[in-house]
Formats: sequence, structure tokens, C-alpha cells
Amino acid sequence: MTSWANFSRKHLFAPNGLSVLRGIFGLCLPALILQSNQSYHLVAAGLFIVAAWLDYVDGFIARKYSLESSIGRFIDPLADKILILAPLTAFSMLGFFSPWWLVPLYAREIIVTFCRIGWMLEGSSIGAEKLGKVKLGFQIASVGAVFLWFLCRNFGLPVFLVTVFTLLTNLLLPVAVGLTLFSGISFLNHHRQLFRSIDFAKYTSACGVGLIPIVPGTWGSALATLLVFLIYWNGWLYLGTFIFVIWVGYWAVSRIDLSVRKDPNFVVIDEVGGILVTFMGIPLTATSVLAGFILFRLFDIIKPFPLRRLEKIPGYWGILLDDLGAGLYVWFILRIFFHNA
Repeated sequence: MTSWANFSRKHLFAPNGLSVLRGIFGLCLPALILQSNQSYHLVAAGLFIVAAWLDYVDGFIARKYSLESSIGRFIDPLADKILILAPLTAFSMLGFFSPWWLVPLYAREIIVTFCRIGWMLEGSSIGAEKLGKVKLGFQIASVGAVFLWFLCRNFGLPVFLVTVFTLLTNLLLPVAVGLTLFSGISFLNHHRQLFRSIDFAKYTSACGVGLIPIVPGTWGSALATLLVFLIYWNGWLYLGTFIFVIWVGYWAVSRIDLSVRKDPNFVVIDEVGGILVTFMGIPLTATSVLAGFILFRLFDIIKPFPLRRLEKIPGYWGILLDDLGAGLYVWFILRIFFHNA
């Protein structure tokens, strides 16, 4: 414990605490932006400005007082992602730009964050790269431009100001998205040797959550259900995500020794594929999601005919196909009861 006599500014303004605070501010922004009351919009803009400023402050303090840490290298970029994606999602919901602009942003940040966590578990702590900081600068500028467009329109300011900030958004957003993709590819390429690790293959096949020792299959199904909510709005995106999950599962499981156990408990990427089959084209309501989740876990456990035969197929396809079959069984049930929901 730090005594009051030894207490200093570096403890009061610990950079990791500021990063967490920045992330919390980011999480609050959608609720404020989507309110009809204009006062909330001003509060949202103020929070964004403060949070963007904190991004500079926590980095400055970490360098000045030598407080850089492994956990900080993870928390800092995670807070940045929340601060950018949360308001952009809200603005997209309000119709300021197409949600397709968010697809590469979410894909890049989810994949990079997933890899960072896996490598951190292996002992490799990787912080943001210089290109990532440039990317973040353009992202902050893009969000700022949309905020100005939003406020000018809501407060009835002159039309030419609305036009200026509309054009500024349309200029900055494509640049930010392009830099986001380029920096993500650069990051993954720069650390490509870390993909060769067997432990990372296990982590990938577990989708991270499969490493939890208690009911890993349920955790994998829950994670997949959250993914469904992100991609459900477009069929092509849903199909593309499904194909990507199947391919990543093949890449990961093919690197794991299955001679001791054919279907290790930690492998849950098959549950992710099964859940994606379960909810394809099914209207998402609280009842349908809960029913689909419970029924999928039930069918995945009892494995009605012919799922147990599918499970006996050697290698990855035997691990995967029984879950896809369970998902298909549940899909038929949901289709009958919820097709008009």
C-alpha cells in the first residue's frame, strides 16, 4: 500500500486508470448521442473532447514517470477502440453514414485485440505502433467532424456550416477507414511469426473463452450469440463471417495434436459456427435468442441422429459438423415458431 507520505502525482494520475476512465466515457457516448434532448448531445461532445485529451495525458504521464506496463499496452489501445467505435456506431444508427463504414473498423479492431490478448497470455506484450497512432488521430478527427455536423444540424446553425462539416466527415472517414485497414494489416504482418505458436492455435480454436475451465462450450456459444448481434443486419456480412470462422477454425485445429483427445474441451470455435447456423435469418427477439441458445446447447450435448456419427469423422470436420448439425436442428425449430416474429 502507498503511504500518504510517499503519495505522488504518478499515483493519483496513474495512466492505466486514465485509460479505463477514457473507455468508460466512450461507453457512455451512444446513450447520450441517441437521446432526443439536445443538452445530452452537448454533454456527449464534451465527454468526447475530455476523453480524447486523456489519451494524450495518460501517454505523457506513463513516459514521464516510467509507468509503462504490459497491462497498459493492452488497456490503452482497447480504450481507444471503444472511444472511436461507440460514437461512430451511434451516428451510423442515426443515419449520418452507411453502417458499411463500420465493418472494416470493427473487423480490424476485433482481430487485432483478439491477437493482442492471445500473445499477452503467451508473455508477449505488444503496444500500439506509430502507424496505429496516426490512424487514431484521423479516427478522432472523423468522430469530431461528425459531432460538429450533428450539433450544427440539431441546433439549427447556418446551412453552410452543416455543409462544411458534412463534407469534412465525408473526407476524413474514408481516410480513417483506409488507415485503419492498412495499420491492421501492417500490425499482423509485423508480428506474423507469433501466429506459428501452437499455444496461439489453441487460443484461437478456443476463441479465448474456451480456456475458461468451467462449461467452455457454453462460453463459446455465448460469445457467438454476441457476434450474431453485430453481423445480423446484413446477409452477406453474416455469410462472410461464417466462412471466415470455418476457415480460422480449420487453420487453428489443424495445428493441434488430436491424438490424445479427438475433440478437446477448449475447442469452441465449432460452437461459434453452430450458433451462426442456429440464428441465420431468424428474427432476433429476447425469446428467440434465449430459446435458440438453450436449444443449441441441448442438441449439442445430446447429439440426436446423425450427429454422433458426424462427430466420429476424423479431425477438424468431425469436431465441426456435429455442431453445425445441432445448429441446423435448432434452426428448423426456430423457423417454425418465430418466422413471423
